Amino acid sequence: MGREDYAKAYKAGKKDYQARMLRGEKPTLAVLDDIMPEKGHYHEIPLGTVQVPIDRIVGTKTVGRSNSFAGNFMPILRDSSEFASKWARLSDSQRDEGIREPIKAYEYMNKFYVEEGNKRVSVMKYFGAVSIPGNVIRIVPQRSQDKENRIYYEFMDFYQAAPINYIWFSREGSFIKLQKAVGKEPGEEWTKDELLRFSALYTRFGIQYKAEGGDKLTITQGDAFLAFITLHGYDAVD
Repeated sequence: MGREDYAKAYKAGKKDYQARMLRGEKPTLAVLDDIMPEKGHYHEIPLGTVQVPIDRIVGTKTVGRSNSFAGNFMPILRDSSEFASKWARLSDSQRDEGIREPIKAYEYMNKFYVEEGNKRVSVMKYFGAVSIPGNVIRIVPQRSQDKENRIYYEFMDFYQAAPINYIWFSREGSFIKLQKAVGKEPGEEWTKDELLRFSALYTRFGIQYKAEGGDKLTITQGDAFLAFITLHGYDAVD
């Protein structure tokens, strides 16, 4: 079964690779070392073991493994390779008992880059998993006037109250508006039950959002969710 899974994943990887090539994009995984700020212009914060959203894992920490995968994390090495054999064994393990060993990853600008566990991420993406446990280190850049940087600092302030890493916005002030929209004061911490409820509602909204073609829009799912609950109320998602 693992070999069959690899063949399907390989096909998906080659398709994604070729599509990115035609669009003039890098066809393999992004590499964090290529985009990190210069030394002295960032600091690191260990986040411990957290659930890492699969759709926010976009690349690897170093260039070593980046060329083994297409940009969608599907494999592109021949099925006769040792890499393919290991991937297939992981696939069988996932089917039989699940993959529980945490990956090691770095978070930068709320995107994740894998240092250890690239094949585990690939297999979990293949099976459509929502998240994977990971020991994460956050790379915090110095403050700047760049829009993405300002949004990221708003996200980190929000994260202190609600450790939610799967939502992102394209507009400044949105994390503050989200806190208000769910009935919380600025900086007020969320309870475990509130975090679980939000996760369930956001997931439910996301299923409908994608079914209606939301992935084709220029806004993020977070933008759409915030607009919806601002207009209709947080309880309207129930």
